[in-house]
Amino acid sequence: MRAEIITIGTEILLGQTVDSNSAWMGQRLSEVGVEVQRITSISDVPAAIRAALDAVLPSTQWVLITGGLGPTKDDLTKHVLTEYFGDSLTFRPEIFAHIEALFLKMGRVPNALNRPQADFPEKAEILHNAMGTAQGMLWTHNGMRFVSMPGVPYEMKHIMETGVLPRMRSEQRQVHVHRYFVVQGIPESELATRIANWEDALPEGISLAYLPSPGVVKLRLSAQVEKTRQEEVHAVLDFQSDKLKAILGSDLYADDLLPLEVVVGERLKALGQTVGTAESCTGGAIAARLTSIAGSSAYVIGGIVAYSNTVKEQQLGVRKADLLLHGAVSESVVRQMAEGVCKRLKTNWGIASSGIAGPDGGSEAKPIGTVWLAVAGPQGTWAQKFSMGTNRTRTVEKSVLAALDALRRGLEQEASK
Repeated sequence: MRAEIITIGTEILLGQTVDSNSAWMGQRLSEVGVEVQRITSISDVPAAIRAALDAVLPSTQWVLITGGLGPTKDDLTKHVLTEYFGDSLTFRPEIFAHIEALFLKMGRVPNALNRPQADFPEKAEILHNAMGTAQGMLWTHNGMRFVSMPGVPYEMKHIMETGVLPRMRSEQRQVHVHRYFVVQGIPESELATRIANWEDALPEGISLAYLPSPGVVKLRLSAQVEKTRQEEVHAVLDFQSDKLKAILGSDLYADDLLPLEVVVGERLKALGQTVGTAESCTGGAIAARLTSIAGSSAYVIGGIVAYSNTVKEQQLGVRKADLLLHGAVSESVVRQMAEGVCKRLKTNWGIASSGIAGPDGGSEAKPIGTVWLAVAGPQGTWAQKFSMGTNRTRTVEKSVLAALDALRRGLEQEASK
């Protein structure tokens, strides 16, 4: 089964909005065995929408369209699609009742701009949007399915999960089966060399893909088979997965697409332990990543952004002599920061960062991208120096991941005692 994605919105073309919808849809479609042939982003003008529809490849079965459905005058998608498919709009009382119910929950009343959202194409099937006012639309035209959904990500995802993906699964004769593995801090080339013998010996029909990003490499082990052979291929993938886990050992932090902060949080909860952060160059990004997970208040006590030396001294107990002798970006200082936040916040674990994120401030001895990280815990304090490169954003991101991975390793040692 093949699909195309069309995202509508001039803001995407201007770079004012990142097209996260296509990335999410591509991932979910792959999981159900649907091949995405093409992704097209277009401006929200009628001519561009019609041209994109005319250009759909003949081999496509599903066309997934997002954007341009809303109450304002520049939301033209519904009208253009209705005209394109030779359809006409009719007021649907049940849709307006849904809109009124949504507004009632917010203590509001629909205005004149909301009422036309209840006008719906007669030939289209409603894909109910419980999360918003604009309903999804499904046309069958020339043997293809055309789905139009709002551009608001959580509304689009709801329609996909409830109205589109289940139908695709039921119609598929073949399925894609995947296994995911995630490692942190190992360059892609080094990882490829390490698992080369295993990769070369993979059975026919089993493929491996490398999905790198700053600080992290994801591996995807895949197979495409007839539905009747699912159990057989699952057994093969399980066997190959076990071999890969044995090779990677503790460097593998998840055998699923789990963020590192989720893995760390689960380990902290399992041990009944807590963590605090003391951050300089990362500016609170480690704490933000940890607290992005629902329920993290069970193990994250707090954090101190110690950007200045005065805060390092007064809030974390870093010795002034060490700051003068070694500088803030040093092993002795970052160790004291990690240990100091444990004492100050009364936590089991402390994570600390101190570095030169750039674009200026470096020296010959400590060039831009030099970062010291430390993790203090029940078994002592770990510290390590990293060279993260000259890009400030990447340095912060890689530092966050390296710090969380160090905490993960410490938690695994604690759990094995």
